[in-house]
Amino acid sequence: MHKLPALSLLLATLALPACAFDGAGLGDESSLAAQLDDRVFLDLAQSSHVGVNAYDAEGNELDYVEPRITDGRVVLRSSGDGWLLVEDLDIRLEDVTIPAGELADQPIYLTDVELRLGTQLAAQPFWAGDGRAVWGTGPADILLDWSWLTNDGTVYPLATQRLGEAEFTLAVTLDEYDTLTAEVATAMPGEVHELTGLVTFADLSIAVDAVQPYVE
Repeated sequence: MHKLPALSLLLATLALPACAFDGAGLGDESSLAAQLDDRVFLDLAQSSHVGVNAYDAEGNELDYVEPRITDGRVVLRSSGDGWLLVEDLDIRLEDVTIPAGELADQPIYLTDVELRLGTQLAAQPFWAGDGRAVWGTGPADILLDWSWLTNDGTVYPLATQRLGEAEFTLAVTLDEYDTLTAEVATAMPGEVHELTGLVTFADLSIAVDAVQPYVE
């Protein structure tokens, strides 16, 4: 399962002064609190990671199922009553090829593979004393979207799968260069989805780093 030592260290550090935030910098339009008054759109960084284990009907691990992130975003804001919200977490993954003989005589190609939130994530915020970092935890549903790509190039969207509700950890910081970043992470141990009795997915972990898009 993927570990997040950097995030754990950050949360431990922030926990000490969590109640010491006195509103300093709230009048500054560039402050973290002021930026979160509006929606903030962040791109996923290359350090983002999704992990999952897949097993066939006999319990053999299927090594070809290894999610690789290609794209995605996080949308953040604070609510009028003070909650820290993740309105959108969109993680797009590489196509998956299931080799011939695993589930069918011919290879099976899955495309448009995407993990996203099914419900908005709302976290009670804890602020660092200087107001340049905030963190919290909250539950949200995780959905899986995917499509079947046939040999002739036809794409058939498959039914959206609800993988379940997970507890997320969220940390947002504004560094010394006034760059806003966010870390969003969760883990779902045990079985999370079964595909027609043939493939079982288990031990899902999500650890994404999100950064402000570069603007020239």
